[in-house]
Amino acid sequence: MNYLEAHDKKTGTLVVEYPLHGLELPTLKKMLGIEEGIEIYGYDVSPEQAIELGKYIREPFTVDEKCDYQVGFYRE
Repeated sequence: MNYLEAHDKKTGTLVVEYPLHGLELPTLKKMLGIEEGIEIYGYDVSPEQAIELGKYIREPFTVDEKCDYQVGFYRE
């Protein structure tokens, strides 16, 4: 499972993780412009990319301007 992470801009603290349901790693990497063979454990995303990724979050999602966003790539 991969996650969209929201980090407080002032402290850098992780505020919330949103699971990205139904979004396979190859598709996610393609969306973000990351080459398939590259290993990445975290990747900064723009507010616009976060909105696009919000389509894969099951709960209501809006970008919080107090946060920076990053995709967390996790292996299970």
